Amino acid sequence: MTEPFLTTEQLAARWGLRPSAVKNQRARGIGPPYITLPRLATPAGTPRVQYPLAQVLAFEEANGITPLN
Repeated sequence: MTEPFLTTEQLAARWGLRPSAVKNQRARGIGPPYITLPRLATPAGTPRVQYPLAQVLAFEEANGITPLN
């Protein structure tokens, strides 16, 4: 069984932000841990940056974030 992941767009929708805001936070080292898939191992159209759902839930709990959805 594989671990569920969120894309940048899904995380942005969950928090009521624009994807660019999530990307900006990621660049500044703010937010939940994420993984970046290798470009050559990723099929075209697949998001390379993914957030493990367990890490997102832990980050939300630790920081008092209530998801919108």
